[in-house]
Amino acid sequence: MWAELFQILLVTLLVLSGIHRFMLWLGSGLAWNSESSEVPSENDVCLPWKDGSTGPLPRVLIQIPVFNDAHALQSRLDCLKSLDYPRSLLQIQILDDSDDGSAEENDAIIEALVAVGVPVTVIRREERTGFKAGALAYGMSVSDAEYVAIFDADFQIPEQFLSQTLPHFEDSRVGWVQCRWGFANRNHNFLTRAQARLLDGHFRIEHQARCRGGRFFNFNGTAGIWRRAAIEAAGGWSGKTVVEDTDLSLRAWDLGWKGVYRDDIVCVGWLPENFSAFRTQQRRWLAGGMDLFLKRKSDHSGKPFLTCFDFNARGLAPLVSVVVVLLAIWAPLRRIFPDQLGPEPWVFRSLGTPAFEWVFFSFAFIGVLVYYASTGGGRYIRWLESFLVLLLGTGFAFYASLCCFEGILGRVSEFERTPKTAGATGGRKVTLWEWAVFPLTAWLIIKVALIGAWSVLPLISMSFVGLFWSLLGTRSQGIAESTGSTLSSPCRNVGDSVV
Repeated sequence: MWAELFQILLVTLLVLSGIHRFMLWLGSGLAWNSESSEVPSENDVCLPWKDGSTGPLPRVLIQIPVFNDAHALQSRLDCLKSLDYPRSLLQIQILDDSDDGSAEENDAIIEALVAVGVPVTVIRREERTGFKAGALAYGMSVSDAEYVAIFDADFQIPEQFLSQTLPHFEDSRVGWVQCRWGFANRNHNFLTRAQARLLDGHFRIEHQARCRGGRFFNFNGTAGIWRRAAIEAAGGWSGKTVVEDTDLSLRAWDLGWKGVYRDDIVCVGWLPENFSAFRTQQRRWLAGGMDLFLKRKSDHSGKPFLTCFDFNARGLAPLVSVVVVLLAIWAPLRRIFPDQLGPEPWVFRSLGTPAFEWVFFSFAFIGVLVYYASTGGGRYIRWLESFLVLLLGTGFAFYASLCCFEGILGRVSEFERTPKTAGATGGRKVTLWEWAVFPLTAWLIIKVALIGAWSVLPLISMSFVGLFWSLLGTRSQGIAESTGSTLSSPCRNVGDSVV
């Protein structure tokens, strides 16, 4: 009985998660049009000097946090020369916290920009306290700009970025504007394709649906611009969390500020090209997100039901990986050990049968494919990348679940930089938990195949393949680093395959 009820609980949790995603999909408008986005009219994206008026323009600060990113910085800063905004009202800060001896190289890049009239300065702190949040806060303290745009070192700043985003601040309630990410190395390998498709879903579906519905969505740490008053009213940047962008967004939202998402403005950045770097990034996002959710949960306990539901659904979303892991292991075990775990359902006779499992897993897999494929792309590529998302999600769920528990236990307190750009090395390695569970998944596949439990074979098989992909990719990267070679291709032009 208890074994059956446990599986029903896991299935129910996944169904609820699926319903939440389905509502976001409908809210984004992509259910009917894969190119849906609310693009403002021409008049909405023109600043005063464009139409001949002489109204005062605000001072704008652009902050570019840098930590051992000299290579990325060099290939990205040329875009600062062509920004469509009066240079007399523009301040650009390179917040350099690097400790790899790249200061002289960065200074040379900046001097070349200053020589052609770009208003850029380098700011270095004596102590790297507060990590990225500390650098952003320090940079703001030496500027009086009314608006603050933030771009990571690996992101391009579109020429029309300010002329397209600043008009939104005419609404006094708008605290931040977030733009969509594009990816220069999207087609580099299967991992970058899967990541790009995942992030397409995050921006084109979740952000778009939340913005259109007047619900909370977070600033993503780069490719966006803030109203200074909103940052200060919310208490400023905090280094007490490794997800400082979500933390600030949530505090500002709770005070009545709102965000605007621009799906039509694409800022091109760089994806991690190997699993070690991807692990580093995901640990910060997942563990940091869970830690922040638990810290802020009490602040939302007295809010209206729908507000609380939305906050909890968003905050608990990473735990879906835990449910996937448990179901991938539990469903086969019930078939392998029928005497101990119950051969027949007890409560709802159809919910534990192979027929139901076929229906459930089919809808789950098809739902994920349609969800991500709807974000656009070529007729075949969109389905290939969506299938890669399925493999990555089921296999990487083992590591993701571990990250969630680290966040719940508060064991993430130090900001770890994600190695990016072509040829980047470093990052997190495979955990003992993953090595231990890998042979278990292989054994489960063999056993369910031998007994003919075909209804549970797809999920455990995809988990095995995804986990093998993750382990192999991380292991290969480690071998390449130890031998001094690299698995990554040379840098390509930023314009290659950005969306």
